[in-house]
Amino acid sequence: MKQWIAALLLMLIPGVQAAKPQKVTLMVDDVPVAQVLQALAEQEKLNLVVSPDVRGTVSLHLTDVPWKQALQTVVKSAGLITRQEGNILSVHSVAWQNDNIARQEAEQARAQANLPLENRNITLQYADAGELAKAGEKLLSAKGSMTVDKRTNRLLLRDNKAALSALEQWVAQMDLPVGQVELSAHIVTINEKSLRELGVKWTLADAQQAGGVGQVTTLGSDLSVATATTHVGFNIGRINGRLLDLELSALEQKQQLDIIASPRLLASHLQPASIKQGSEIPYQVSSGESGATSVEFKEAVLGMEVTPTVLQKGRIRLKLHISQNVPGQVLQQADGEVLAIDKQEIETQVEVKSGETLAL
Repeated sequence: MKQWIAALLLMLIPGVQAAKPQKVTLMVDDVPVAQVLQALAEQEKLNLVVSPDVRGTVSLHLTDVPWKQALQTVVKSAGLITRQEGNILSVHSVAWQNDNIARQEAEQARAQANLPLENRNITLQYADAGELAKAGEKLLSAKGSMTVDKRTNRLLLRDNKAALSALEQWVAQMDLPVGQVELSAHIVTINEKSLRELGVKWTLADAQQAGGVGQVTTLGSDLSVATATTHVGFNIGRINGRLLDLELSALEQKQQLDIIASPRLLASHLQPASIKQGSEIPYQVSSGESGATSVEFKEAVLGMEVTPTVLQKGRIRLKLHISQNVPGQVLQQADGEVLAIDKQEIETQVEVKSGETLAL
Protein backbone atom coordinates (compact mmCIF):
# COMPACT_ATOMS: atom_id res chain seq x y z
CA MET A 1 0.00 0.00 0.00
CA LYS A 2 2.83 2.43 0.81
CA GLN A 3 4.38 1.81 -2.63
CA TRP A 4 1.07 2.73 -4.31
CA ILE A 5 0.81 6.03 -2.40
CA ALA A 6 4.31 7.02 -3.47
CA ALA A 7 3.53 6.25 -7.10
CA LEU A 8 0.34 8.27 -6.91
CA LEU A 9 2.09 11.29 -5.48
CA LEU A 10 4.76 11.18 -8.17
CA MET A 11 2.09 11.28 -10.87
CA LEU A 12 0.45 14.32 -9.24
CA ILE A 13 3.64 16.33 -8.66
CA PRO A 14 4.05 17.44 -12.33
CA GLY A 15 0.50 18.75 -12.21
CA VAL A 16 1.41 21.16 -9.42
CA GLN A 17 3.94 22.95 -11.58
CA ALA A 18 1.90 22.83 -14.76
CA ALA A 19 0.21 25.87 -16.19
CA LYS A 20 -3.52 26.40 -15.73
CA PRO A 21 -5.71 24.47 -15.89
CA GLN A 22 -4.25 21.81 -13.62
CA LYS A 23 -4.20 18.34 -15.16
CA VAL A 24 -4.36 15.12 -13.18
CA THR A 25 -3.42 11.55 -14.06
CA LEU A 26 -4.83 8.83 -11.83
CA MET A 27 -4.19 5.12 -12.20
CA VAL A 28 -5.46 3.25 -9.15
CA ASP A 29 -6.89 -0.18 -8.58
CA ASP A 30 -9.00 -1.05 -5.55
CA VAL A 31 -7.65 1.84 -3.44
CA PRO A 32 -9.49 3.35 -0.43
CA VAL A 33 -11.55 6.37 -1.46
CA ALA A 34 -10.26 8.50 1.43
CA GLN A 35 -6.65 8.13 0.24
CA VAL A 36 -7.51 9.16 -3.32
CA LEU A 37 -9.38 12.20 -2.00
CA GLN A 38 -6.42 13.13 0.19
CA ALA A 39 -4.08 13.05 -2.81
CA LEU A 40 -6.43 15.23 -4.86
CA ALA A 41 -6.80 17.74 -2.00
CA GLU A 42 -3.01 18.05 -1.69
CA GLN A 43 -2.83 18.73 -5.44
CA GLU A 44 -4.88 21.94 -4.93
CA LYS A 45 -3.47 22.67 -1.45
CA LEU A 46 -6.88 22.19 0.14
CA ASN A 47 -7.67 21.12 3.68
CA LEU A 48 -9.72 17.91 3.61
CA VAL A 49 -12.42 16.83 6.05
CA VAL A 50 -13.75 13.29 5.50
CA SER A 51 -16.71 12.05 7.52
CA PRO A 52 -16.30 8.68 9.33
CA ASP A 53 -18.82 6.92 7.09
CA VAL A 54 -16.76 7.44 3.91
CA ARG A 55 -15.65 3.90 3.20
CA GLY A 56 -14.99 1.62 0.27
CA THR A 57 -12.44 1.46 -2.51
CA VAL A 58 -12.26 2.83 -6.03
CA SER A 59 -10.55 1.84 -9.27
CA LEU A 60 -9.80 4.58 -11.80
CA HIS A 61 -7.67 5.21 -14.85
CA LEU A 62 -7.66 8.93 -15.70
CA THR A 63 -5.09 10.58 -17.95
CA ASP A 64 -4.61 14.36 -18.19
CA VAL A 65 -8.07 15.40 -16.98
CA PRO A 66 -8.87 18.68 -15.17
CA TRP A 67 -8.59 18.48 -11.39
CA LYS A 68 -12.24 19.37 -10.81
CA GLN A 69 -13.40 16.68 -13.22
CA ALA A 70 -11.16 14.13 -11.54
CA LEU A 71 -12.62 15.03 -8.13
CA GLN A 72 -16.19 14.79 -9.42
CA THR A 73 -15.43 11.41 -10.99
CA VAL A 74 -14.08 10.00 -7.72
CA VAL A 75 -16.95 11.42 -5.68
CA LYS A 76 -19.64 10.24 -8.10
CA SER A 77 -18.23 6.73 -8.39
CA ALA A 78 -18.21 6.40 -4.59
CA GLY A 79 -21.69 7.93 -4.13
CA LEU A 80 -20.43 10.83 -2.01
CA ILE A 81 -21.21 14.54 -1.61
CA THR A 82 -18.69 17.39 -1.39
CA ARG A 83 -18.96 20.89 0.01
CA GLN A 84 -16.20 23.50 -0.23
CA GLU A 85 -15.96 26.51 2.06
CA GLY A 86 -12.86 28.55 1.36
CA ASN A 87 -9.89 26.18 1.30
CA ILE A 88 -11.70 23.46 3.27
CA LEU A 89 -13.13 20.56 1.28
CA SER A 90 -15.68 18.43 3.16
CA VAL A 91 -16.64 14.98 1.89
CA HIS A 92 -19.45 12.85 3.30
CA SER A 93 -22.04 10.30 2.27
CA VAL A 94 -25.66 10.99 1.34
CA ALA A 95 -26.86 9.13 4.45
CA TRP A 96 -24.64 11.28 6.66
CA GLN A 97 -26.04 14.45 5.08
CA ASN A 98 -29.64 13.28 5.54
CA ASP A 99 -28.97 12.36 9.17
CA ASN A 100 -27.31 15.71 9.76
CA ILE A 101 -30.25 17.61 8.26
CA ALA A 102 -32.73 15.58 10.32
CA ARG A 103 -30.70 16.22 13.45
CA GLN A 104 -30.60 19.97 12.79
CA GLU A 105 -34.35 20.07 12.13
CA ALA A 106 -35.00 18.15 15.34
CA GLU A 107 -32.83 20.58 17.29
CA GLN A 108 -34.65 23.53 15.74
CA ALA A 109 -38.01 21.95 16.57
CA ARG A 110 -36.95 21.39 20.19
CA ALA A 111 -35.65 24.94 20.44
CA GLN A 112 -38.89 26.29 18.94
CA ALA A 113 -41.00 24.17 21.26
CA ASN A 114 -39.25 25.72 24.26
CA LEU A 115 -39.91 29.30 23.12
CA PRO A 116 -42.43 31.23 25.25
CA LEU A 117 -45.91 31.61 23.77
CA GLU A 118 -47.63 34.96 23.26
CA ASN A 119 -51.19 36.00 22.46
CA ARG A 120 -52.08 38.28 19.59
CA ASN A 121 -55.35 39.43 17.98
CA ILE A 122 -55.68 40.43 14.34
CA THR A 123 -58.84 42.21 13.17
CA LEU A 124 -59.53 41.69 9.49
CA GLN A 125 -60.88 44.56 7.40
CA TYR A 126 -61.79 42.77 4.17
CA ALA A 127 -61.13 39.01 4.28
CA ASP A 128 -63.35 36.50 6.06
CA ALA A 129 -61.65 35.30 9.24
CA GLY A 130 -62.97 31.76 8.88
CA GLU A 131 -61.71 31.36 5.32
CA LEU A 132 -58.33 32.87 6.12
CA ALA A 133 -57.86 30.65 9.17
CA LYS A 134 -58.09 27.49 7.04
CA ALA A 135 -54.96 28.47 5.12
CA GLY A 136 -53.19 30.21 8.00
CA GLU A 137 -53.16 27.15 10.26
CA LYS A 138 -50.31 25.72 8.21
CA LEU A 139 -48.07 28.58 9.34
CA LEU A 140 -48.46 27.81 13.04
CA SER A 141 -45.76 26.09 15.05
CA ALA A 142 -46.37 22.74 16.76
CA LYS A 143 -47.68 24.45 19.90
CA GLY A 144 -49.46 27.30 18.13
CA SER A 145 -53.22 27.75 17.92
CA MET A 146 -55.64 29.91 15.95
CA THR A 147 -59.24 30.72 16.91
CA VAL A 148 -61.81 32.59 14.83
CA ASP A 149 -64.06 35.22 16.41
CA LYS A 150 -66.87 35.46 13.86
CA ARG A 151 -68.65 38.24 15.72
CA THR A 152 -65.76 40.69 15.30
CA ASN A 153 -64.09 38.98 12.30
CA ARG A 154 -60.87 38.53 14.26
CA LEU A 155 -58.15 35.90 14.44
CA LEU A 156 -57.06 35.02 17.97
CA LEU A 157 -53.49 33.71 17.81
CA ARG A 158 -51.24 32.03 20.35
CA ASP A 159 -47.71 31.10 19.30
CA ASN A 160 -44.08 32.07 19.70
CA LYS A 161 -42.92 35.53 18.66
CA ALA A 162 -41.28 34.48 15.38
CA ALA A 163 -44.34 32.53 14.20
CA LEU A 164 -46.68 35.40 15.15
CA SER A 165 -44.59 37.88 13.17
CA ALA A 166 -44.68 35.64 10.10
CA LEU A 167 -48.46 35.23 10.47
CA GLU A 168 -49.00 38.97 10.75
CA GLN A 169 -47.05 39.60 7.55
CA TRP A 170 -49.02 36.90 5.74
CA VAL A 171 -52.38 38.26 6.94
CA ALA A 172 -51.41 41.77 5.82
CA GLN A 173 -50.77 40.41 2.32
CA MET A 174 -54.07 38.50 2.22
CA ASP A 175 -56.41 41.02 3.87
CA LEU A 176 -57.02 43.15 0.79
CA PRO A 177 -60.23 44.63 -0.64
CA VAL A 178 -61.87 42.48 -3.31
CA GLY A 179 -62.92 44.09 -6.57
CA GLN A 180 -66.66 44.46 -7.07
CA VAL A 181 -68.73 44.66 -10.23
CA GLU A 182 -72.15 46.26 -10.63
CA LEU A 183 -74.08 44.67 -13.48
CA SER A 184 -77.18 46.33 -14.87
CA ALA A 185 -79.28 44.24 -17.25
CA HIS A 186 -82.36 44.85 -19.39
CA ILE A 187 -84.33 41.81 -20.48
CA VAL A 188 -86.63 42.90 -23.29
CA THR A 189 -88.83 41.60 -26.09
CA ILE A 190 -87.97 43.51 -29.25
CA ASN A 191 -88.64 43.25 -32.96
CA GLU A 192 -85.98 43.17 -35.64
CA LYS A 193 -86.46 46.75 -36.82
CA SER A 194 -86.16 48.22 -33.34
CA LEU A 195 -83.12 46.07 -32.72
CA ARG A 196 -81.33 47.73 -35.63
CA GLU A 197 -82.30 51.15 -34.30
CA LEU A 198 -80.37 50.38 -31.11
CA GLY A 199 -77.21 49.98 -33.17
CA VAL A 200 -76.42 46.45 -32.04
CA LYS A 201 -73.36 44.96 -33.73
CA TRP A 202 -73.44 41.19 -33.52
CA THR A 203 -70.66 38.64 -33.32
CA LEU A 204 -71.22 34.90 -33.37
CA ALA A 205 -70.49 32.89 -30.24
CA ASP A 206 -70.82 29.20 -29.45
CA ALA A 207 -72.75 28.23 -26.35
CA GLN A 208 -69.93 25.90 -25.33
CA GLN A 209 -67.19 28.52 -25.68
CA ALA A 210 -66.36 31.88 -24.20
CA GLY A 211 -67.76 34.82 -26.09
CA GLY A 212 -65.09 36.63 -28.05
CA VAL A 213 -64.28 40.31 -27.79
CA GLY A 214 -62.30 40.67 -30.98
CA GLN A 215 -63.49 41.91 -34.35
CA VAL A 216 -67.12 42.95 -34.76
CA THR A 217 -69.00 41.48 -37.71
CA THR A 218 -72.26 43.03 -38.96
CA LEU A 219 -74.63 40.30 -40.10
CA GLY A 220 -77.65 40.36 -42.39
CA SER A 221 -81.05 41.70 -41.46
CA ASP A 222 -82.51 38.21 -41.02
CA LEU A 223 -80.65 37.80 -37.71
CA SER A 224 -82.82 38.61 -34.70
CA VAL A 225 -83.08 37.88 -31.01
CA ALA A 226 -85.51 35.08 -31.75
CA THR A 227 -83.03 33.24 -33.96
CA ALA A 228 -80.29 33.83 -31.43
CA THR A 229 -82.19 31.99 -28.71
CA THR A 230 -83.42 29.08 -30.77
CA HIS A 231 -80.10 27.83 -32.17
CA VAL A 232 -77.26 26.03 -30.41
CA GLY A 233 -75.03 28.97 -31.20
CA PHE A 234 -76.17 32.41 -30.06
CA ASN A 235 -75.00 35.95 -30.67
CA ILE A 236 -73.18 38.56 -28.69
CA GLY A 237 -73.76 42.17 -29.62
CA ARG A 238 -72.17 45.43 -28.53
CA ILE A 239 -74.03 48.68 -28.02
CA ASN A 240 -73.02 52.20 -27.17
CA GLY A 241 -74.33 52.10 -23.61
CA ARG A 242 -74.29 55.81 -22.77
CA LEU A 243 -77.85 56.48 -23.93
CA LEU A 244 -79.18 52.92 -23.72
CA ASP A 245 -81.67 53.58 -20.92
CA LEU A 246 -83.15 56.56 -22.76
CA GLU A 247 -83.36 54.64 -26.02
CA LEU A 248 -85.09 51.69 -24.38
CA SER A 249 -87.59 53.98 -22.66
CA ALA A 250 -88.32 55.76 -25.93
CA LEU A 251 -88.88 52.48 -27.78
CA GLU A 252 -91.12 51.24 -24.98
CA GLN A 253 -93.24 54.37 -25.20
CA LYS A 254 -93.57 53.75 -28.94
CA GLN A 255 -94.65 50.19 -28.11
CA GLN A 256 -91.74 48.83 -30.12
CA LEU A 257 -90.43 46.73 -27.25
CA ASP A 258 -91.49 45.35 -23.88
CA ILE A 259 -89.11 45.58 -20.94
CA ILE A 260 -89.63 42.32 -19.06
CA ALA A 261 -87.20 43.08 -16.25
CA SER A 262 -84.26 45.33 -15.40
CA PRO A 263 -82.29 43.53 -12.69
CA ARG A 264 -79.17 45.00 -11.10
CA LEU A 265 -76.54 42.87 -9.40
CA LEU A 266 -73.52 43.73 -7.28
CA ALA A 267 -71.01 40.87 -7.29
CA SER A 268 -67.53 40.48 -5.82
CA HIS A 269 -64.48 39.09 -7.58
CA LEU A 270 -64.91 35.33 -8.24
CA GLN A 271 -68.12 35.24 -6.15
CA PRO A 272 -71.37 34.24 -7.90
CA ALA A 273 -74.43 36.46 -7.57
CA SER A 274 -77.91 35.69 -8.85
CA ILE A 275 -81.40 37.12 -9.04
CA LYS A 276 -84.72 35.42 -9.86
CA GLN A 277 -88.16 36.76 -10.61
CA GLY A 278 -91.21 34.59 -11.16
CA SER A 279 -93.27 31.96 -9.41
CA GLU A 280 -93.27 28.31 -8.39
CA ILE A 281 -96.00 26.18 -9.93
CA PRO A 282 -97.37 23.32 -7.80
CA TYR A 283 -98.01 19.88 -9.28
CA GLN A 284 -98.98 16.51 -7.85
CA VAL A 285 -96.59 13.56 -7.77
CA SER A 286 -97.72 9.97 -7.21
CA SER A 287 -95.63 7.88 -4.83
CA GLY A 288 -95.45 4.14 -5.52
CA GLU A 289 -98.21 1.56 -5.60
CA SER A 290 -100.08 3.11 -2.68
CA GLY A 291 -101.35 5.86 -4.93
CA ALA A 292 -100.55 8.54 -2.37
CA THR A 293 -99.76 11.91 -3.89
CA SER A 294 -97.62 14.80 -2.80
CA VAL A 295 -97.26 18.33 -4.05
CA GLU A 296 -94.00 19.51 -5.54
CA PHE A 297 -93.10 22.79 -7.21
CA LYS A 298 -91.46 23.77 -10.48
CA GLU A 299 -89.88 27.15 -10.97
CA ALA A 300 -91.19 29.37 -13.73
CA VAL A 301 -88.80 32.26 -13.29
CA LEU A 302 -86.65 34.74 -15.11
CA GLY A 303 -83.17 34.41 -13.65
CA MET A 304 -79.67 35.74 -14.07
CA GLU A 305 -76.48 34.50 -12.44
CA VAL A 306 -73.09 36.15 -12.90
CA THR A 307 -69.60 35.36 -11.63
CA PRO A 308 -67.16 38.21 -12.36
CA THR A 309 -63.38 38.07 -12.57
CA VAL A 310 -61.77 41.49 -12.21
CA LEU A 311 -58.81 41.75 -14.60
CA GLN A 312 -56.15 44.38 -15.14
CA LYS A 313 -56.57 47.63 -17.08
CA GLY A 314 -60.28 48.01 -16.38
CA ARG A 315 -61.38 44.73 -17.95
CA ILE A 316 -63.85 42.25 -16.50
CA ARG A 317 -64.53 38.63 -17.39
CA LEU A 318 -68.15 37.64 -16.82
CA LYS A 319 -69.47 34.11 -16.54
CA LEU A 320 -73.16 34.51 -17.32
CA HIS A 321 -76.16 32.22 -17.01
CA ILE A 322 -79.47 33.75 -18.07
CA SER A 323 -82.68 31.72 -18.06
CA GLN A 324 -86.34 32.35 -18.82
CA ASN A 325 -88.61 29.50 -17.76
CA VAL A 326 -92.32 29.96 -18.44
CA PRO A 327 -95.36 27.67 -18.10
CA GLY A 328 -95.87 25.59 -21.22
CA GLN A 329 -98.45 23.08 -22.37
CA VAL A 330 -100.55 20.97 -20.04
CA LEU A 331 -99.78 17.31 -20.68
CA GLN A 332 -102.42 14.67 -20.08
CA GLN A 333 -101.32 11.57 -18.17
CA ALA A 334 -103.12 8.52 -16.80
CA ASP A 335 -103.16 9.88 -13.29
CA GLY A 336 -103.83 13.49 -14.15
CA GLU A 337 -102.37 16.54 -15.83
CA VAL A 338 -98.77 17.72 -15.77
CA LEU A 339 -97.66 21.23 -16.62
CA ALA A 340 -94.59 21.50 -18.84
CA ILE A 341 -92.02 24.26 -18.36
CA ASP A 342 -90.62 25.91 -21.49
CA LYS A 343 -86.99 26.85 -20.95
CA GLN A 344 -84.75 29.34 -22.70
CA GLU A 345 -81.21 29.58 -21.35
CA ILE A 346 -77.93 31.21 -22.26
CA GLU A 347 -74.64 30.32 -20.60
CA THR A 348 -71.45 32.00 -21.77
CA GLN A 349 -68.27 33.74 -20.69
CA VAL A 350 -67.36 37.15 -22.08
CA GLU A 351 -64.68 39.72 -21.46
CA VAL A 352 -65.67 43.39 -21.48
CA LYS A 353 -64.33 46.77 -20.57
CA SER A 354 -65.71 48.58 -17.56
CA GLY A 355 -68.81 50.47 -18.70
CA GLU A 356 -69.26 48.46 -21.91
CA THR A 357 -72.71 47.14 -22.85
CA LEU A 358 -73.41 43.72 -24.37
CA ALA A 359 -76.56 42.33 -25.99
CA LEU A 360 -77.27 38.60 -25.86
